[in-house]
Amino acid sequence: MTIPRMVILLVALAAVGIAVVALRLDQMTTSRRIQAMEFRRDDLQRQVWTQELEIARLRAPGAVRDRARVFGLDVDSDGADRRSRR
Repeated sequence: MTIPRMVILLVALAAVGIAVVALRLDQMTTSRRIQAMEFRRDDLQRQVWTQELEIARLRAPGAVRDRARVFGLDVDSDGADRRSRR
């Protein structure tokens, strides 16, 4: 093998090595971003579940009756407003 061919081969191998390192760095960066987005998605899902539980709690008949009393409505045990029956 001649010296010019060896130089070309070394340059080509160095270029391939640099390309591999650059691709690996890009892959690591992308993996880190994906992981951060997955953590964010999990946090948002947890917030959705918490809000759904809060909605269910507030829509429960006992909670609705209690809130109606707070607002001064006279509510029967079946949930009907006594003033609307008059």
